Amino acid sequence: MLHLIRSDLYKLKKSRYFWVCLIITAVLAVGSVFLMDFTYKLMGDQMEAQMEQQQEILNENGANISVEGVPASRDDLSGSSQLVTFFAGNTLIIMAVLLSLFTGSEFNHGTIKNIVSRQYSRRAIYLSKLVTGILTGVGFTLIYAICSELTAIFLWGFGDVSAGFWPETLGSIGLELLLLCAFLSVFTMFSILIRQNGGALAANICFLEFLYLIVMLGEMLLKKVTGETIALSDYLIDANMNAITAGLNHDLIVRSLCVAAGFFLVSLLIGMISFQKRDIK
Repeated sequence: MLHLIRSDLYKLKKSRYFWVCLIITAVLAVGSVFLMDFTYKLMGDQMEAQMEQQQEILNENGANISVEGVPASRDDLSGSSQLVTFFAGNTLIIMAVLLSLFTGSEFNHGTIKNIVSRQYSRRAIYLSKLVTGILTGVGFTLIYAICSELTAIFLWGFGDVSAGFWPETLGSIGLELLLLCAFLSVFTMFSILIRQNGGALAANICFLEFLYLIVMLGEMLLKKVTGETIALSDYLIDANMNAITAGLNHDLIVRSLCVAAGFFLVSLLIGMISFQKRDIK
């Protein structure tokens, strides 16, 4: 399988869209920090009051969204305070595009059929695509975080940190990367199930952008009907990614690990079983 992984990494690096996505990642990282800085300068002292108002509206409607951990003013911004945020799924849309194009093109060009004919097992082929996606996703996330952090330090400085800052921060980053791997497993699954660039891209983006919205609307509907807040979104990948940026606690750590493992394993099994059962044309 190592030969397959090396081959997939080589093909990915030789593709034009890989370098386009990499450049977009670096530009987006720097631009997002400058945009954040501009927003806080523009809002001034109104930022804290606006966040409190938004939180009240969200709570009244039963939406399980919190602004906890969001800086209240530009003075609260620093490289250290935003470090975990830079790992919180900011490259997901780029990875959805990249993996859809990569895996879809393998089917479109008949590459998968040729690989299967060389007596590689389908399980090894699937795992190779998944491992390639994970390595690429983690690499892109690290590049995004490094570019963002350097820009943040340039604008705001790193800031003072407590004695326990690094252990908690590294633990938070580790959880963010595990949740990222769960997303990448889902992207790989859809790419293998659909086997076309456009269809896989549409499915991955819909999962990324609309699942959380649908669940949040469901929470709001349940709030209106039952009068109780039912936090269904606590068991979604992106909700846990966002929650980690506000700080760790025992319940969040356990839940994030379970959510990451659940999505990763279920999508892995579905994708692998489908790939083994279906014919390759």
